[in-house]
Amino acid sequence: MSTDELNINYTREAFLNPINLGVLLASTLGALFFSNLSVDISNILLSTVFGVELMYLGVVPKLPRFRKRVELKKIKERHASSNEKDLFQSLDSASQKRFLVLKHLAQLVQENFEKLPYSSQGLLDNIGKKIDELLGNYLTLLDLIKRYEIYLNTSLETNLKEEVVRQIEEIKSIESEKLKRTKSRRVAIMQKRLQKFKIAKEKYLVCETHLETIEDAVRYIYEQSMTMSNPEEIGFQLDNLLTEVDETSQLIDDLDQDILPEYTTEWETELDFDSILDELSDDVTSEVKPKKRVQE
Repeated sequence: MSTDELNINYTREAFLNPINLGVLLASTLGALFFSNLSVDISNILLSTVFGVELMYLGVVPKLPRFRKRVELKKIKERHASSNEKDLFQSLDSASQKRFLVLKHLAQLVQENFEKLPYSSQGLLDNIGKKIDELLGNYLTLLDLIKRYEIYLNTSLETNLKEEVVRQIEEIKSIESEKLKRTKSRRVAIMQKRLQKFKIAKEKYLVCETHLETIEDAVRYIYEQSMTMSNPEEIGFQLDNLLTEVDETSQLIDDLDQDILPEYTTEWETELDFDSILDELSDDVTSEVKPKKRVQE
């Protein structure tokens, strides 16, 4: 991606650098403080800061290192936006509608924020950024839900259970110890594959529950934004919600580590064929599969 395509104003980026803005703010406050003691000192300070700022804006935007850092930042932002669009396009129509409903509510919240006094805008802009981050997390969870639905709504689990039962019945009728060990090893591996389905179902439920939590939270924030008596409370609630999203991601990562551990011979010694048969004797077709739900 070329510089022309990025359309970057390097002078503006240099001016809006947080460090530069912090120095300007501190200098302005210092000038105001010294104005009570001596107007001359205050004027000298302001003149010096103004001169240094002009030099800064004349030199820094031309530095190759600064330009490269800004370009990388812009490219990263573009890629993040592109990834979100790709994620949205990959969702089914029901999930897309679910996301658009939530995004519409978030836009209504932003419109209500814009009606508030200018003195509150700093805090409310921060809340707006947190809501945008929440929408990004919501989209990621929808993508996870989609993949779990594809994985769980297959006949593979049922076929595995039927094959485990068949192999155990054969093992009980086999006299060759070598053949028994071979088939037992296969049963052990298939049992671990079935365990993977259980963990995937748990992850699916974790994601779905958290999606509903985000939906309820955004609706509550929208209702609060109608009156906005305490924007600090909304900011605090969003912080808690974003923390919960991080905890959910960690939980999913932990479950991933438990899905299929490295094979060991202990798997075979841990097998209890009778218990496995009892567990799998139920009608596998009656298993509860995840159903899609559209949030209106």
